[in-house]
Amino acid sequence: MRIKELFDLKNRVAIITGSSSGLGYDMAEGLADAGSNVVIAARRYDLCRKIADDFHEKFGVDALALKVDVAQEEDISEMVAQTIDHFGKIDILVNNVGKANFKDTRKTSLSEWNEIMALNVSSMFLCCREAGAHMMEKRYGKIINIASVYGIRGIDWRNYVTPEKTRELLSYSTSKGAVINFTRDLAVNWARYNITVNTISPGCFFTEETRRFTDNYTIEKLKYRFPLGRWGDNDDLKGAVVFLASDASKYVTGHNLVVDGGWSAWC
Repeated sequence: MRIKELFDLKNRVAIITGSSSGLGYDMAEGLADAGSNVVIAARRYDLCRKIADDFHEKFGVDALALKVDVAQEEDISEMVAQTIDHFGKIDILVNNVGKANFKDTRKTSLSEWNEIMALNVSSMFLCCREAGAHMMEKRYGKIINIASVYGIRGIDWRNYVTPEKTRELLSYSTSKGAVINFTRDLAVNWARYNITVNTISPGCFFTEETRRFTDNYTIEKLKYRFPLGRWGDNDDLKGAVVFLASDASKYVTGHNLVVDGGWSAWC
């Protein structure tokens, strides 16, 4: 196969959860630009609909907007069913939804802990279970789970925030570590169905979520920890997700692709 063919996603169908904004939107845009039909799945349906229309006009792909809360098992089942009903198949699943709880561990309630685990880990299990059943029948699938560099290393936020903003990320980091190992195990067990399962672990990117807790002090302090000297921008995940979604990675499974400007290598 020629290189263009290896990366070509024409006529593929990709579900991207949490794709109404942030990294989910960026990855959905990258997949659509590579030719894939996309399912824009998130809780804000009006925004999903606008994005779907924009992608159809800009890239000429078929884009389906669905209102989905991945914390609800029935929503996930319906998302998969509607995708198959509309497109006839699912080739690619990007499990992007995630949430952080920036709080002192001693003040974190069990319900807050469970909420993070349910949204960041259990939702991925449910999406993989539902979409995976269809992929097994087709004997083809690409699953990409979004983890984090915090799933492979700890961070002492006292080094990067002003004293009054000291916080911890224990529940988030734990959940993302679980995602990485969940992916490894699923990759081993589903390889026989020609389904590849990989993770992408982003470092610091500017999203709605990160802007909730980031000020100029933190931006500058963190920036100098990256060998590339900057935070991730809107295009920095597109190549990674297209690679893992395409035939260019057909012999890659169970791996964690770190996209963090060299932070993990430096550490």
